Amino acid sequence: MRYIYIIMLLYAINTALRAQQPKESLFLQKIAEDQLIDSTNTQKIDYAFYNAQKYKNRGNFDATIKEYLRCLEIDSTNAAAWFELSKMYQFTNNNDAYKTLLKAIKYAPDNDYYREIEAAYCISKNEYNKAIKIFEKLSKKHKSKTSYLYNLLSLYEVTGKGKKYLNTINKIEVLRDASIETVMAKVGYYNRKKQHKKAIAEINSLIDKYPHNTEYKTLIGQYYFTISDTTAALSSLNDIIKQYPNNGYVYMVLLDYYNTKNDEQQVEYCLNKIIEDQNIDISEKIEIFINHIRHLEAKNKETEADEFFNRLIEYYPKESVIYALYGAYLFERKDKDKAEDQLNTAISLNPEEENNWNILAQIQILNDSVAKLIKVADEAEKLFPNNSTWSYYKVMGHIQLKREKEAIELIDFYEKNIDDKENIFKSLIMSVKGDLLMQDSLYTEAFESYEKSLSYNPNNILTLNNYAYFLSECNTELVKAENMSSKTIAAEPQNSTYLDTYAWILFKRGDLAGAKFYIERALMYSDDADLLEHYGDILFKLGETQKAVEEWKKSKSKGNSSPNLQKKIDEKIYIEKELKCK
Repeated sequence: MRYIYIIMLLYAINTALRAQQPKESLFLQKIAEDQLIDSTNTQKIDYAFYNAQKYKNRGNFDATIKEYLRCLEIDSTNAAAWFELSKMYQFTNNNDAYKTLLKAIKYAPDNDYYREIEAAYCISKNEYNKAIKIFEKLSKKHKSKTSYLYNLLSLYEVTGKGKKYLNTINKIEVLRDASIETVMAKVGYYNRKKQHKKAIAEINSLIDKYPHNTEYKTLIGQYYFTISDTTAALSSLNDIIKQYPNNGYVYMVLLDYYNTKNDEQQVEYCLNKIIEDQNIDISEKIEIFINHIRHLEAKNKETEADEFFNRLIEYYPKESVIYALYGAYLFERKDKDKAEDQLNTAISLNPEEENNWNILAQIQILNDSVAKLIKVADEAEKLFPNNSTWSYYKVMGHIQLKREKEAIELIDFYEKNIDDKENIFKSLIMSVKGDLLMQDSLYTEAFESYEKSLSYNPNNILTLNNYAYFLSECNTELVKAENMSSKTIAAEPQNSTYLDTYAWILFKRGDLAGAKFYIERALMYSDDADLLEHYGDILFKLGETQKAVEEWKKSKSKGNSSPNLQKKIDEKIYIEKELKCK
């Protein structure tokens, strides 16, 4: 609706983002290891590409990069390998990303996609003139491809190349005919140059071309408002009202004006006209409705907001978006029961809008309605099977209801059936499974689950911490535990739980000075009962018995009811837990 400042977005930015996404390689195919003994170089490259994709899906980017480098050891002129490697370098913030891309271009100079990515790099470095040269060459090569012209349009605007800017718009209009986008691009240009007559002439040409489009007729009034000629703007809009008295588009423009004037009576009148105009699709009105609700909300006018929503429901009883908006508004207002009712109505009218399910799930979480949450997640999962959030809600819901067996069965099902692209989720649920098995003292099975979790995501901080801690509790593989735990405190150096784990592992390894240093750092961020007990244990081993007892007492005062702790306090000795981890 608001066209004055519409400028086409930089296609190159989208291209740059596209370059960060995993893209299926033409070379990918699975080749068994035993076929590689006498393989050709092509087969070896194919196999390396397959391995690279496999590692990429698992989030193991170091291994992915090694596989692409392996391709290049076999054939240093393989453009696809250079390109995939450049993407991985970009994703991992390696400074060689651009240089590697240029290698791909060197060995595949006719690949337009590689050139587009090069232009995106240039734009990211503010090297606009380089990007212009690339797109000019691509546009010359593909004269009918307007996407390159739109890229140039944005770049010419940024670099102030006015003549080229206008010429490019004309080229687009030759290919696609004049449109609202091209006309408003010209209007924006003339506006910046303060050539208002030319801007208005462009708008009039659009109106002449589409005489039955009443929305376009309002553009003259909008333009006058932008140049602060209120008299001319109102005169233009009133002329339209005389001819089209119920035209909602006119009242959309007037609504903005009267809002700036705080003329609530006229605002109300304009809103009614907009609501009543059935010729305007509701999607064009939603932003206006949202802004009005925000305006009422800012003034704490809850009653007026409810009345406005009721009026909208009266006019649009079958529009799910209205009920969804009302539900979201009530949810923000912490009126959860009414919000749930509105969202259920929205879902019954249009179950395909996932955000409504998300808010409904949040309501169940806040209400601690676990059974309802599982039901919502189960229904949503059928509609949105690619969103693992719903699977996670189901797993955690069963755990909340003490249904650990059902939770583990679900985890095993998801781990087996969910696509490899969901490795982060698989890592998460296998970590949860490990924790559940630890509760039942099934140590071997738990450690296997943690290993699987890390195979899907080696950087899963939660798994690294829990696995490391339980290894230390079992007094086994302490070097491995320390290595895992060190990664967690490097990632989150102020996390008291992770610092406590690291301190405890050092304690188990006999590094008492290191253990004391890290437990004291942990206590800077939390005075949790378990941390205090560990602190007492470390102090006791350092020979500071009195201080140790004081920390144990603090732990007890924080709710630690462990019989071992009471015995430590009474007998003033350290008592080691005995876990039978075999």
